[in-house]
Amino acid sequence: MAIRIFRRNVVLCILALFLIAFHRTIQYAYLDLAYLTRPLWDSELAKFKTVITHYYAPGMSMQQRCEAHGWTLPTDPNRVKPRIFDSNLFSVELDMLEIRMKELWDVVDHFIIFESNMTFTGRPKELVFANNRERFAFAESKILYKHFVFPYLEHESAWDREGRTRDGMTALFWELGLTENDRFTSVDLDEVIYPHTLELIKECEGVPDTLHLELKNYLYSLEFPTGDTSWPTTITRWYPGVRYIRAQVSDTILADSGWHCSFCFRYIKDFQFKMAAYSHTERVRYAYMSTPEWIQKTICEGRDLFGMLPEAYTYKELFRRMGQIPKSTSAVGLPRYLQENRAKFKFLLPGGCIREDGPDKF
Repeated sequence: MAIRIFRRNVVLCILALFLIAFHRTIQYAYLDLAYLTRPLWDSELAKFKTVITHYYAPGMSMQQRCEAHGWTLPTDPNRVKPRIFDSNLFSVELDMLEIRMKELWDVVDHFIIFESNMTFTGRPKELVFANNRERFAFAESKILYKHFVFPYLEHESAWDREGRTRDGMTALFWELGLTENDRFTSVDLDEVIYPHTLELIKECEGVPDTLHLELKNYLYSLEFPTGDTSWPTTITRWYPGVRYIRAQVSDTILADSGWHCSFCFRYIKDFQFKMAAYSHTERVRYAYMSTPEWIQKTICEGRDLFGMLPEAYTYKELFRRMGQIPKSTSAVGLPRYLQENRAKFKFLLPGGCIREDGPDKF
């Protein structure tokens, strides 16, 4: 009798494991099918009626630049220029933060660093910026830091937590006393607007209250330009009722306004943290995808870290983006601070794909 019960339990365990594996296989097959057929049933969410050609060349006067975009250069000597608040939800990206602060120092009035005690997926998180604040002593006069205490709510999704974090940033704007002449950016920390673009917006009159900015996409480093553009970032004039969100809120976009370097981390452990922490939790399919060997190989080959098909809305674009990303050997147009500190940031430049394991603590 005992043997029969034992055999039955073994069979039930095997069956349960099979059903779990089958369910996961079906789940991933469904995800692949969705990406493969996306051009048939989906279209890009962000569509713009007006794409403003972006004019810039060294030596152009500010008046010429304003007029080229259909705006004007104010002549009132008493005019108060808008303050620019570069607003960042900070996770672990110390290197990218240093680069953006150095690159945007002359055009940004304040860098808002908004850091929470929890990831969007509900994992406890160290206060990485607070623990490394001395690294940014050079920028202390412009740093506005907020530690956002995230109460854990059961059954809350990653997207819910992200939304709550962005609402926290909106509340911070009120605390800081932004005026209706000020502008704030809605960006991820790995998105850097060109300094000459922010200068243009700051100096000219006639700039739309809400202006989307087109960014060039890179993956893992600036060696791998993906050839497409990221979800558009935004710069917005502050007024009561406006919110800090990532969504299309205008039909107007300024072309070629910066760059977005996704998963551009120095350490393997940063990749592992990001894969476990960000909102697209469904993309980490198998345990091996979080191993240092897989991550390192994928980075150097310029392939998708999650082994997924590209998110494309036409089959022409889907086939173009499948497989390896062609490497770039040019650093022309990349941030000056990055180029001047090539040894320090070699992991972001052509030929620097090898990553370090990283420290246990930040």
